Amino acid sequence: MPEVKCVVNTCTHYLYGDRCGAKNIDILHEEETMMSQVVEQTMCKSFVHASSLANYLGSADNINLAGTVMGLVNPAYAVHPSVACTVSSCEYWGEGARCVAKAIEITGRDSNECQDTNCQTFERREGA
Repeated sequence: MPEVKCVVNTCTHYLYGDRCGAKNIDILHEEETMMSQVVEQTMCKSFVHASSLANYLGSADNINLAGTVMGLVNPAYAVHPSVACTVSSCEYWGEGARCVAKAIEITGRDSNECQDTNCQTFERREGA
């Protein structure tokens, strides 16, 4: 699994130190039938706005419980969610729609919805 740096501080899965407490991160193109050509066309579909208790409860099915607890206790603990990616135009897209990058970065500080987030690691694959 890639090392994940996530600066989306308004997400229910955000952990101090720009870490992600989700069990799985889903990276998609903003429009389902299209293929991303630039970073701005990617998004983290796992984003859930941390605006209410209901949102926290609704996102609980995608929590890496052990990683989140360890991450809360130890701010240096590396939490590693799996990364599913349907952006097949990316250099790091692998078989089974898995990200094969060593590390990824999700941006969108102060986001209100998943379309405000981006996968900064996206690199357009030659010929895609």
